[in-house]
Amino acid sequence: MFRTLLISTIATPLFMHMAIAQDPENVIVENQDTAEVRGDWVLGARVYTPSGEMIGSIEDLILNSEEGLVNAAVVSVGGFLGFGAKEIAVEWSELELNYDANEVTLGITREEAEDAPEYSFRERESAPAPQADPGTGVGTGTTGTTGTGVGTTGTGN
Repeated sequence: MFRTLLISTIATPLFMHMAIAQDPENVIVENQDTAEVRGDWVLGARVYTPSGEMIGSIEDLILNSEEGLVNAAVVSVGGFLGFGAKEIAVEWSELELNYDANEVTLGITREEAEDAPEYSFRERESAPAPQADPGTGVGTGTTGTTGTGVGTTGTGN
């Protein structure tokens, strides 16, 4: 408990300084541009050849965290009803998306996609911190009044 309080006391001014130093006008985006598509429009979208034959569907996106770009789309190809399919990655720039990303075209054949090597994902070095587990409780205040509230379960540090 004391350790957590001490770390919070030291870290809070550092985080506050970083938050104050950023200009909200450079951080907040108010509107979606006409050239932008939403991620949930892309994920699950079917990918077709230029002749209209279905290749597969987009299962994931590979992002470049340093440059803030989408590098590739992971496409599930082959199989039947999701069984026996494999995931390949294709260069994002090679995909043609229409205005709402409900038509996605890739300039390869279904056979070329099925013959492509399966994409090799790297392992995550560390898992994200677990989210706090909200709890509920009833307590008595210093004046003898009773109240209810929602809190978080401690981590035991």
